[in-house]
Amino acid sequence: MRLVGVCLGAADLEAAARDYERLLGVPPVFRNRVVVRFALQRGSVDLMPSETFRALRFAEEDPQMAFTVRGVMGIVDAERDLLPAVESAIAIDHIVVQTVDPEAAIAWWRDRVGLRLALDREFPARGLRLQFFRSGGITLEYASPLPAVPTGDRTGDDRIHGVSYRVTDLALRRDRLVAAGVDVSEPRSGMRPGTTVATVRSGTAGIPTLLLQVDG
Repeated sequence: MRLVGVCLGAADLEAAARDYERLLGVPPVFRNRVVVRFALQRGSVDLMPSETFRALRFAEEDPQMAFTVRGVMGIVDAERDLLPAVESAIAIDHIVVQTVDPEAAIAWWRDRVGLRLALDREFPARGLRLQFFRSGGITLEYASPLPAVPTGDRTGDDRIHGVSYRVTDLALRRDRLVAAGVDVSEPRSGMRPGTTVATVRSGTAGIPTLLLQVDG
């Protein structure tokens, strides 16, 4: 099973489609009354009419039904039904999930699904433990609080929190978005060494959104 994108709910689908076409800089490759899909250099973004719906998209040769693990939904498509990636200057870099049970994340994504656990590290200064599961060139990033929540208190659902997009020219993309009326932070050094990031604070249908450039 391969991670191929994310599905995001939007209260106003038409408005969100316009916003994401501006954000991503590419037109949708598919549109109907219930889904608008943007294909990127790596990964895709589906918009759906809902204020709360968020899901991961996967592909495999023989897809099964959708699944849910600790509140995070996965939608599985057939590999043969996927639209090809497009030539663009933007790709999904990572999708962030917030959790209080990092061990459950390992048990599901690494041990059951077979995603590669590329990083599992604590950052005490930030009060975070981060886990990077890699699949299809996309990172599924699980973030959990430090100090860790006691095992018996790990109730409640995980949540798909936000999406980070890798871009080739952050300054140019930011200038274009700001000129179009989008609220974008000033660029800053990313947590990952050798990266520069900027936060998009409007026009994302309420989804925390980061633009990331690999420097050099």
